[in-house]
Amino acid sequence: MTRRPDSHAVTSAHRDETPSRDRRRILVVETSQVPPLALQGVSGAVVTIIKFPDLDGALLARLQPDIVVAPLIGDRFDILDLAGELDRLGYRGALRAVTRPLPKAELVRHEIAAQCPRIDFALIELPLV
Repeated sequence: MTRRPDSHAVTSAHRDETPSRDRRRILVVETSQVPPLALQGVSGAVVTIIKFPDLDGALLARLQPDIVVAPLIGDRFDILDLAGELDRLGYRGALRAVTRPLPKAELVRHEIAAQCPRIDFALIELPLV
């Protein structure tokens, strides 16, 4: 793992941060809630970890993520905020929200689909440990 001066961690399957079409590109937003260690074992992937305020069009254009992973509720945003920002920036890939099991997960899926229909959204429900 390398540290940049802005203190945002970048974990990569290779040293070149330029996305390669043969590697899956995963963008993780707000790692304090998402288990990034689980992603380190992903073979053939480039994993980039950022804070929500750093998300912008230039970053998305440079990284070209195949999937964005974030907590359902972060310290500074919730998944609807993130989905809206991704949609506004023109992202049309997959967005996955990590959460504990929810009693009515379909309500979250329907709300995101209604607000951001161009985003491929799903929940990753992890059991409590």
